[in-house]
Amino acid sequence: MKVRQLCTRVEFGDAVSSHVVEIARALSSWGFENEIFTNTADEYGSQVTRPDCSYEPELDAPDDILIYHYSVYCENYRQYLQSPAKRILIFHNITPERYFEAYDKGVAAFCGLGRRLLGELKGCDLALGDSEFNRLELVEAGFDPDRTGVLPIFVDYEGLRRAAGGAGPMDGYDRSFKVLFVGRNVPNKRIEDVIRAFYYYNRCINSDSDLFLVGASWVDRYDAQLQWLLDSFGLWGRVHFTGRVSDADLAACYEKSDVFLSMSEHEGFAVPLVESMAFDLPIVAYRSTAIPYTLGKAGLMFDTKDFAMVGELLEGVRTDGKLREAVIASQRERLEAFSPASVRSQLELALDRVRGGAQ
Repeated sequence: MKVRQLCTRVEFGDAVSSHVVEIARALSSWGFENEIFTNTADEYGSQVTRPDCSYEPELDAPDDILIYHYSVYCENYRQYLQSPAKRILIFHNITPERYFEAYDKGVAAFCGLGRRLLGELKGCDLALGDSEFNRLELVEAGFDPDRTGVLPIFVDYEGLRRAAGGAGPMDGYDRSFKVLFVGRNVPNKRIEDVIRAFYYYNRCINSDSDLFLVGASWVDRYDAQLQWLLDSFGLWGRVHFTGRVSDADLAACYEKSDVFLSMSEHEGFAVPLVESMAFDLPIVAYRSTAIPYTLGKAGLMFDTKDFAMVGELLEGVRTDGKLREAVIASQRERLEAFSPASVRSQLELALDRVRGGAQ
């Protein structure tokens, strides 16, 4: 029996890509012959994958397993549908098109195409969301609830912790209260709301504070809007866009920050929440989509975007030692659900379900 993974892209630093590679490592450790096929790859990805054009689904045996990672529309879904192997779909979610319509109609249309295709992929033996939120979207799209489950993303937070110890982008800001957000600069992350909440905090509560926004730019028009907001608020020198950073610099950001703030309105999993938990960085987050499923009872979540209230929560984390300790304790407990051993165990159970070893 062979196990093949089919995905859209594999590139360094991408959460889904890391998940694909960790699944391959687990499969190899269990003695499964396996390989990864991808539509696109960077230099790193090309070392661990093969092009999907070399994948011939008709050569799959009925007792082989094909794992298809769905996170964006890609024509290789046709190969997934053609395979006679036992099929596992892993859904990483696709951002609803409405978030991009005002900024990039091409990206919006592409997101819409991907979301509309989901229902056509339901003819599989098992469909997994990497969060309960994603599993529920699968059910809503017509997947049989009895053939769905959850497989969290493999997050190499131990490797990230080993990379810590450097100065990173926060060098020289040791005395200020540092607010952190990690994620791509895309509209669904609502970075403008992070800036608005920080503006209230910096101007009305604690002027000795800085906001660090770590992540790659994605949509030029959205970047321009964020810059306009900074100019309007006069936050020059207090808000820092770092762009994409190395693992060492990312680890330094988690290690040296005082609080992680998320105002995102659409997440399929939210890897930075797990990374924050691994660094004992208190999390303050807007309760939306996958965020409550990833956090569980950990962190501090809120249901309305009252920027003054969010500012007071940030100040509570700064000044109330007992609150901070309680938040960190809750996050340490929750982190256990995302340990490599725990995720491997859930992957093994998923394979058993498909092979008939568990029902």
